[in-house]
Amino acid sequence: MFSDTTALPVFNSHAIETQLHHIPGLSEHYLYLNDDFFLARPITAAHFFHGNGIAKLPFSPFQLGLGAPHPDEPAPNSAGKNVRRLLLDAHGRLTVSKFKHTPQPQLRKVMMELEEMFPVDVARTSRSRFRAVTDVAMTASLHHHHAYLTGRAVPGKYKLRYIDVAQPEASASLDELARSHGHDFFCLNDVNTPEAEQERIASEIHTFLESYFPFPSRFESSAGCASPPLRGTSLEAARLRPCVLAEGDHEPAA
Repeated sequence: MFSDTTALPVFNSHAIETQLHHIPGLSEHYLYLNDDFFLARPITAAHFFHGNGIAKLPFSPFQLGLGAPHPDEPAPNSAGKNVRRLLLDAHGRLTVSKFKHTPQPQLRKVMMELEEMFPVDVARTSRSRFRAVTDVAMTASLHHHHAYLTGRAVPGKYKLRYIDVAQPEASASLDELARSHGHDFFCLNDVNTPEAEQERIASEIHTFLESYFPFPSRFESSAGCASPPLRGTSLEAARLRPCVLAEGDHEPAA
């Protein structure tokens, strides 16, 4: 996927995001989401794109702060501020909006265009082995704002639930999520779980997931699925059964 293999290995999501649109065979309209996301009920392309191909953006009510990027702030904030500088030069617009932590609709042509518009910033970020204050957030900030400002995206509505699994209210949140089934997506984020709590939380999440998803989806092979062990492992143990696509099955293009 990385055209410049000398940049590897990288441990920086910002760097990886600069290369996603180069995946061979990728659809013009595609989704980018992290590995702690779950589709909570049947989802269609209409959740993310209008019929004419315009993307629906998950604008957040939260905003970036003013000022220059700073090493003591969260890395995504610095990356968003760097995006703001690029967009101010390109469009004469000062952007302040963040975007929700949810599946992100992407337009491949927009990403290719951004790579041509800002080659130095994109290339620098792609070679940033670890997150740095000089990174740009290419998928959930640069892509979204540029697509919006060029008429290829509009604000959308996303029914999602975010849960930090180590927080005291996490158990109640999981119970409510299981009862309501009122969200399209949910994120179970392991921000900083204390080691002493990992086994308990892993077991709780595993129980929740087995209840919420009692059967493999039609894109999973039930023959190859096995429940992950819980004892002596991290919160990775609580993830869904490690299943693969059945032979002849294919993920639908967004």
